[in-house]
Amino acid sequence: MTVDRLPDGTVTRPLTAFIDAAQDAVHVVPDDEPQAGYRSIARLSGHLAAMWRTVYPRADGQQGADGRLRDVCLSRAREVEWTLRLLQCQLSGCVSTTGHSPAAVATLLAQHLDSYRSAERALVTCVEDQLAAEGREKLASRYHRALTRAPTRPHPRCPRTGPLCYVAFWVHGRWDRLLDTMDSWPGVGVGFPPPSPTAQPAAAADETQRPDRTWSHRL
Repeated sequence: MTVDRLPDGTVTRPLTAFIDAAQDAVHVVPDDEPQAGYRSIARLSGHLAAMWRTVYPRADGQQGADGRLRDVCLSRAREVEWTLRLLQCQLSGCVSTTGHSPAAVATLLAQHLDSYRSAERALVTCVEDQLAAEGREKLASRYHRALTRAPTRPHPRCPRTGPLCYVAFWVHGRWDRLLDTMDSWPGVGVGFPPPSPTAQPAAAADETQRPDRTWSHRL
């Protein structure tokens, strides 16, 4: 397969660029700002859900390194989601989290995210390498659309394979956004997801579309 490159020799990777932008928009702020914590949970939950809705199926059933890498990503993503659930319970004042300090939960989440993102980056690179430029752009657009509909809360028990995963994505996405409204949670917030990589430059430069980078970066 021919790998499409820019004039400077760089391989065009719109999905990688899009995921990097989405992750750059995730920040965890000091413990006295729970609303920002909820927003980070929503954005991370949406990213993980969009990944298993659009990217993981590309490696589904693959043998060898790609299949093993997909399995590693799924396993590490579960760890992240369980930690996000713990953080969500802690922010909500759930008594079950009294034995966990905010600093310990933040540290644990950072560790799981680092572990997951290294595997995710490798998987996305493998998937993009198997696609022509048009296929990579289509996959990036599908990821963008999935982000706009994805669940905004962690669902670590949710199925990740088979037909039920698509049903769960739709149901959890609708239900979570309803709960965000009822609970007055910030959800993903204005300016997220970032502009689609296939959008026109003028639209991508719109201030209302840029990720909010004003929070203190803790991860």
